[in-house]
Amino acid sequence: MHKKAYAGNVIETDTHWRATGPYQAVNASKAGLVDETRLALLLYQRLGDLDATKRELLQAALPQRSRTSREGVVERVQSRLVRWHPPAWVCRDLITAANEDDGIDLRCLLLLHASRQDVLLYDAVQRLVLPRWKRGEQQLIRADVQRFLDEAESDHPELARWSRQTRQKLASNILAILHDYGLLTGKVTRRIVEPVVTPHTAGHLERVLLEEGVAPEAVPAHPDWQLWLWDEQGVLGWQLQRDRERTA
Repeated sequence: MHKKAYAGNVIETDTHWRATGPYQAVNASKAGLVDETRLALLLYQRLGDLDATKRELLQAALPQRSRTSREGVVERVQSRLVRWHPPAWVCRDLITAANEDDGIDLRCLLLLHASRQDVLLYDAVQRLVLPRWKRGEQQLIRADVQRFLDEAESDHPELARWSRQTRQKLASNILAILHDYGLLTGKVTRRIVEPVVTPHTAGHLERVLLEEGVAPEAVPAHPDWQLWLWDEQGVLGWQLQRDRERTA
């Protein structure tokens, strides 16, 4: 990574690993795909080649019966984990998480990276889920997401071009994705819960931010931590505990 200059809380670099721009309706057809993503990561671990992994997924490895459905799954997994060209250590962390039986790290990493690669999903957490959590309001229903989309139209005029059906599917799938990734619980009534974030996964985000050029002193206050409902004090507490264990 080439660091160019320091400006405020950001060290300018040529590293850009997050999506920007208008909202997109990419999540109108697929939810979290945790099992499919785990399968893709384990296949990549075995084959060591992205093209070979894609071919295997499309031919037979995925459980979806139609090729069109399998193509849609592969497209979503690629957009969340591949298309932004993550460094090798990110891939290693994802593969390690995919090999764990409990799925805790994998769900947290998918919540992080899927949100960072989808501006709409990221904003749904930051502007809808997080404020409710801070107010002590845990329940979240589809109408809440639809209201969030309605209110976002002034800043995102692209929403006005989406059909009512698309917006309804998006609202449902955003809830399903956040449930799949551990930010919501409940099958009928969705409730906001703080995900279990292991020290290794916290260190993963810290490294992502540092390599993106966030100054070390600014890392604890970065909004990406809020995807896990962590605040600055929570991050500082984790860092302090981590540093104590290193020097023990």
